[in-house]
Amino acid sequence: MKKKNLLFFPFLFALGIGLFSCNFGNTGNVSNYTGYLAVAVSDYNTGKILLGTPQFGYLIAPELTNLKDGDCVLLNQFTIDSNQQTSDQYYTATNVITTGINHSAYEQSDTVVVGDYTLPISSITGLISCEFYQGKFFVTMNCNDSNPALRLVYKDNEDGADGTKNFYLLAKSSGTSTSNSVTYAFDVLPLVQMGQDTIVQNIHYKYINANLKYFSNTGDSPYSQVQSSFIIPILFQ
Repeated sequence: MKKKNLLFFPFLFALGIGLFSCNFGNTGNVSNYTGYLAVAVSDYNTGKILLGTPQFGYLIAPELTNLKDGDCVLLNQFTIDSNQQTSDQYYTATNVITTGINHSAYEQSDTVVVGDYTLPISSITGLISCEFYQGKFFVTMNCNDSNPALRLVYKDNEDGADGTKNFYLLAKSSGTSTSNSVTYAFDVLPLVQMGQDTIVQNIHYKYINANLKYFSNTGDSPYSQVQSSFIIPILFQ
């Protein structure tokens, strides 16, 4: 894992994918940031946990000791001081405040069994907030529940002629009735590993094209499909 991972960021913009983030202040060589999503990644060379972000590549965050490989978090804030960098491979982040994000693996089936996952999702806002190392992607949605249970089903008999895959997002109410914006992460690494190849700036990527369908109402046609497909890329070292 080298700083070449920074090339991942322009690659995402080349695909037309938007990110949400903010740089809220620079003072000399110190920059403060808020609102970045990240995946915790084990660095076998140092034995430390890194934070994988497309914007900065991998960040070292020495003060974070409670994360394990594969954890997904929102970086509420962090600071990068260019005069206090201890590695020539990774940026070092300090003053890090995180919020954990629930995540799970996808389900693969030739049918979509709704069961009691009948909570309508009113909208998907920022279909993919970020794509990350480790094959995870984040979905932000609005629904009338503050903490729904979520499933992502890959219907494997619906792949398009170009390999585009269909995912079905299902939600189950937790019993609350408060409208809320919920962010959740899903691990689709096995599908990405079997996906399509591309080379960007001499770096090898695998990616998949996908459509996301979600349970939007309880009528005769409950599934609403996002109009344009999205892309989940992953960098292979």
